[in-house]
Amino acid sequence: MKDFSWDDAKAFAAVVEAGSWRRGAQRLGLGAATVSRRVEAFEAWIGEKLLERRPDGVRLTPRGEAVAAALDGMREAADQVRRATAARPVETVRVTTTASMCLMLTRHLPALMAATPGVVISLLPSRAVLSLARREAEIAIRMRTPPAEGKLVIRRLATVRIALYAAETLVPTGTVPDFSALPIIGVARSEQSRTAAALRRILGDRPPAAILDDTPLRLQACAAGLGVAILPCQPADATPGLRRVAELPELDEDAFLVIHEDLAASRPVRALAEALAALFRRERAALLGQSTMKSVAPFGVEERCAASPKSETW
Repeated sequence: MKDFSWDDAKAFAAVVEAGSWRRGAQRLGLGAATVSRRVEAFEAWIGEKLLERRPDGVRLTPRGEAVAAALDGMREAADQVRRATAARPVETVRVTTTASMCLMLTRHLPALMAATPGVVISLLPSRAVLSLARREAEIAIRMRTPPAEGKLVIRRLATVRIALYAAETLVPTGTVPDFSALPIIGVARSEQSRTAAALRRILGDRPPAAILDDTPLRLQACAAGLGVAILPCQPADATPGLRRVAELPELDEDAFLVIHEDLAASRPVRALAEALAALFRRERAALLGQSTMKSVAPFGVEERCAASPKSETW
């Protein structure tokens, strides 16, 4: 009997882990049609259906559950092989993080490069959680507590403050914003997200002027006067023509630096990790929105002082 294709098996595993065809295809960097063909080929080799398409994603058949469990062991072995080959010096270090965090890192890229000579820094802006165990990236900067993913070395970096911003042309300095009349830039998030809840509190039943889920796009649109937008204080405070019009302390997030323990001793990875930690120490006030302006009253409540950052540990 002809052996199965590992690429087909990986497509099946990616869809199962991601919970949908689209997210599985994104994780592999392939088109949904290609992933679908590979899963069908894998099912043909098995001789029966492994996945059922459902409105909310996918569901494993009983045989699919058994195959998925078997593939977990094979995947862990493959991860160990990849990490074992990482013993050689790594010259390119990939950092996965959100698009908004990449804005800050790009602004300080010359300083990071100066602190890590001989290392090529690769920034991977993505809201998807790339796997460090599978060597999809060497370093991750993640918001909130990182998920369990093998043996990780985790360091808390700083608190990232989120606030409401508007262009000076839309809300001139010295004026009190009337949120009931201002256009709002929305985000394409689930109804359960904190950002969506904050927008509903501000918007009420009004439709947004536009929906922009990408932070750099939302920042650019807000600066152009399209509407009021929820943005991280760093880099919004540093954007000419923008004014912070309300605080949203419930949206504060902690940023964590994460590496796999197998790469903790790698000189290039360690050097960039230390440079990133130093950068976040220098930028702590800016990330909290305290470096360039006085605090603004939180939306709908009286003004209060910003919380002090927590201590950081490896």
